[in-house]
Amino acid sequence: MKVTHIYLSAPQVKFAEYSLNNQQVLDRIEDNFKGEKRELRRIKSGISMVFKYCGTNIRFLGTAAGKKPLDYAIEVSKEVCHENGLDPSLLDLVIYGGIFRDYFEPATAMEITAGLGIKKAHVFDVTTACAGLLQSVNVAASLMMADPSIKTALCCTTDFPDEAISFDIQSFEELSLKAAGLTLGSGAAAWLLTREPGKGGSAQLREIQNTSIAAAFRLCQVPVSKRRFISQSKEVFDLGLEHVPGEIRNIAKKVNWEIDDIDYFISHQPSERIIHQICDILDIPHEKAPVTHHLYGNTVNVSVPMTLDYLLKNKYLKDGHKIILSSAAAGFTMITIAAEWVQ
Repeated sequence: MKVTHIYLSAPQVKFAEYSLNNQQVLDRIEDNFKGEKRELRRIKSGISMVFKYCGTNIRFLGTAAGKKPLDYAIEVSKEVCHENGLDPSLLDLVIYGGIFRDYFEPATAMEITAGLGIKKAHVFDVTTACAGLLQSVNVAASLMMADPSIKTALCCTTDFPDEAISFDIQSFEELSLKAAGLTLGSGAAAWLLTREPGKGGSAQLREIQNTSIAAAFRLCQVPVSKRRFISQSKEVFDLGLEHVPGEIRNIAKKVNWEIDDIDYFISHQPSERIIHQICDILDIPHEKAPVTHHLYGNTVNVSVPMTLDYLLKNKYLKDGHKIILSSAAAGFTMITIAAEWVQ
């Protein structure tokens, strides 16, 4: 979809409350283990190999006393409005693009919107696993293109996969489904879509692309009944290597960019190795695809805004830089956005 005269603001992000390093994760595995020491050694060795492959170091989990995950989404949503000099009551559209929810109905976005003090707006959820937040940008931009009365949209997420992470691993064979969950981290993020550039800089949207390989829907799931994250990680990563480079090449062609002209590839953060392998397939320097997995883990939908925020806070992103925002998620769904940074 070609996009004109719509800008994505700098994000506001917030981490969960408590940091957990790799050794602390291994300690939790050991505390829950009931079998023989030999099997425990195999399990811990396998987990350590996963952490090395992904580049995992620290992740943040848990809420502060008296707070729940949706409170974090409300906080970052208030902050992004404040940073852009916008009264939340002036928002025309609010979309929640996270996986976390306390209930099946109503839409989680309703509670967030009420928490912002908004009396009336267009409000709903979009969920597409780890691509939900970028999908919400896609939907918001589409509605803004179709309806000139929508001036400002808020897209937000809070992903706290804590209860979906299993520290109960009793055999080496369980690692194939549960190990990826041990790399997950929690947090919240929000950004605005506007018709004019934002105060702290904005990404002027050029093109948005959405492709799904639906036959792969079984590879990565959180079942409703058990609410435990399971992932056939190798197969999911293989799909990413097979399809994501082509998605990036395709969207670059649509906006008449050469791959070498793109300054930063800001992607979902499942694994440092996967990001670097995609760089190698595209023949681009690793430095153009910043990795934040070692700092925060795989923060689900928060990964892309968290990585963009990292670039901005370290002053890497400059006026006129061409950027690609992308996420590949369970489903198998890929969202790719081409934009130009305007300072």
